Amino acid sequence: YYSFASIDVLERSRELLRKLLRIAEARYTVGRSAQQDVYKAQTQLSVVETRLVQFEREKAAREAEINSLLNRRPDSALGRPTEIQPQELTRSLGELYAQARENSPMLRRDEKMIERAEVAVNMARKEYYPDYTLTGGYFNMGGMPDMYMFRADFKLPIYFFRKQRPGVTEQAQNLVQSRRTYEATNQSLHFRIKDDYLMAQTSSRLMNIYGKTVVPQASLALESSLASYETGTVDFLSVLTNYVAVV
Repeated sequence: YYSFASIDVLERSRELLRKLLRIAEARYTVGRSAQQDVYKAQTQLSVVETRLVQFEREKAAREAEINSLLNRRPDSALGRPTEIQPQELTRSLGELYAQARENSPMLRRDEKMIERAEVAVNMARKEYYPDYTLTGGYFNMGGMPDMYMFRADFKLPIYFFRKQRPGVTEQAQNLVQSRRTYEATNQSLHFRIKDDYLMAQTSSRLMNIYGKTVVPQASLALESSLASYETGTVDFLSVLTNYVAVV
């Protein structure tokens, strides 16, 4: 869409330059302007032509990219995109933050890491407690009396300061690291959301300024200077400056 819209702008600019060139040639023919006015208009027209060539290439490249994403032939025709109507940003920054907390895969990943670290800390703390095993068995001895066996094994954490304590410390540090990672991800996400939100607000304001003020005023100035140039009341440079402002 951007390529099509840019080509439209340049084609309108080309028509303006052609009109300006015709006026400059007519004035030069009757000796009312310098030859450099004609050369300047021709140069600007050539510049527009080169930019049109670049945007035609850009349009073809984007069409090929879209066809590739859709698994189509590279030369499949896409046609002109429909007109894009700008929409107002209706959601507040707080709503976007809340949606990010609920739906962000990165935050979900870090939350799972915190949960896993908490389980690891609890398991490491249980190493302080004695571990015991109870076993029992029955043996059929044939003609002899049956045999029964019971056994109890106890594992006492006597040297807890060498193994259990460092283990708990390690897992606790992992838990702290997981929480700090979550906080860092959350802060980074908030920054990205706010940055994009401010960019959207600024773009909306600039769009209104350009659409309602800058472009209409520049167009009026160009039309006025073109008429004045035909009558010889303004010079060529003033017209060219107004043309550049419109573009």
